[in-house]
Amino acid sequence: MSKLELVNKIQHRLLESVEAEKSAVLAVTDEESIEFAAQSKRSVEEIDRLQSDLSQLIAADARREEVETLAAFTAMWAELKGIDVRLLDLAVANSNLKASRLSAKEGAAALDRFITSVDAMTRSSSDVAIVRSLTTAATSAARIHSLLLAHIPEASGNEMTALEARIRALGATVDTALRESRPSLPPTASSSAAEAAQAWAEYQRVMAEVIRLSRLNTNVISFDVSIHEKRTATRACSDALAALRSAIESGPHATR
Repeated sequence: MSKLELVNKIQHRLLESVEAEKSAVLAVTDEESIEFAAQSKRSVEEIDRLQSDLSQLIAADARREEVETLAAFTAMWAELKGIDVRLLDLAVANSNLKASRLSAKEGAAALDRFITSVDAMTRSSSDVAIVRSLTTAATSAARIHSLLLAHIPEASGNEMTALEARIRALGATVDTALRESRPSLPPTASSSAAEAAQAWAEYQRVMAEVIRLSRLNTNVISFDVSIHEKRTATRACSDALAALRSAIESGPHATR
């Protein structure tokens, strides 16, 4: 196989690898992310094999311009591979996607049970202060959920910290309402109070896990790396490959 053929094959595989990597980053399921990441890695392995063959041919001819441009491409390719390893590991982790699903499913279900139980507690009480407190608790829980949804795609650590502070303050309001209202409720509301406490505890468990996953920010980080760092490195690698192609084409044995 000629040197030019090898360069062209490397270029083709490079484009395949980039396309698969982008798909891994944008995939909406773990299975898709893993499959696209595997495709990208296979293309990388093929590029390594083609590069090895090309290196042997260039070493045999020992043309200085080809040797130097190959070395430049090799350096750029090594940098790009390093980015890919980090990027694909982030992409398949899918922490933000998992946080979103957890919040939308288990979190929303627990919140719904909580609000339903609090509504039942409110209807059973004639104490205006208790009714007001429980209504505030239900509103606070709903606000927490909206803040949690804002936390998941947030890229700034400071903004996430601010959101968490607001969530904690609203959570304290819920805790206080549940604690202070229970002794004043009629016996008929005891089951609703127990269900509210259980649902709130479950929601808090889900909320803590959502925040933990959101803090990992693997989807947000992988997307940022893909459109900035990876794009720059890919362009540099392609430019180095183009320079290598020009060096080969200017040689006396361009078809070797």
